[in-house]
Amino acid sequence: MTLVLPAYITETTTLHTGIVLLIASLALYVVRSLSPKNWIHHTGWGLLLLAIVALASSIAIRSQTATYFALSNMYESLMMLAMLLFTAFLVLDRRFNLRYAGWAVVILGLGTVAFATTLPMEIKPLQAALQSYWRSIHVPIIIGSYAMFSLAFVSSLAYLVTNAFRSPATPLASGGSGTGSFNTAPDSLSLYDEVTYRCVALGFPLLAIGIILGGLWANEAWGNYWSWDPKESMSLVTLLAYGAYLHLRVNDNKSPKILAWVSVIGFAIMLLTYFGVNIMGVGLHSYGKIG
Repeated sequence: MTLVLPAYITETTTLHTGIVLLIASLALYVVRSLSPKNWIHHTGWGLLLLAIVALASSIAIRSQTATYFALSNMYESLMMLAMLLFTAFLVLDRRFNLRYAGWAVVILGLGTVAFATTLPMEIKPLQAALQSYWRSIHVPIIIGSYAMFSLAFVSSLAYLVTNAFRSPATPLASGGSGTGSFNTAPDSLSLYDEVTYRCVALGFPLLAIGIILGGLWANEAWGNYWSWDPKESMSLVTLLAYGAYLHLRVNDNKSPKILAWVSVIGFAIMLLTYFGVNIMGVGLHSYGKIG
């Protein structure tokens, strides 16, 4: 059934509304980092939620126009990444009160949306390999893992910056045991370490499941489960990088500073996986080429 919307509610207007709401939310999160007043927190949180609704509406309208779930090119993929990033952050912010991290997350997501709008946005017929129910299962799970790794990156950077500027007299918050005990004071070092761990702990199985489902899709589309395609290979490298983080965090009792750097390196590998193949336009996943 086709939903008939008022003429002023279009993909473009909802997208622009989402961007305006993101900018407003960013302003409040910046103010929130300077003032702990509850109304600033709640208003910024609410505006970010409304921005997610607006961006989701834009993709929904786009999907109705395309007559398929609009998650088939880099523009749509980045929009999905931004929405999942914001959604995950809202949950974490409600749980942990991340006073100083909100503006960084919104800047990262806003930059993602802004970059997406510079890419080709025209709706095209799906290529044969994408005409499968697997696309609506495999791709969101992979992007969900990327969203969690992006949040882990922001939290890791927050840890490294906070640690660099802390007073030498301040004891270093410990983490890395995987026990879940940590200082719940807003934006403490141990909290950043714990948030990074929880994001990676969720992103890792999502990526593993996504890779397995991608193999099932590949067998259906190309006749084999694994072809050592560049995208497949780099996804495996990304999984191993974050697997190394989890091993060090749970079993090796490394310092939170080392763990934060491992998370940052993992994020760099993830970016190479996400964008590298698409920029080069090589391999079986070349349909996602940028430009």
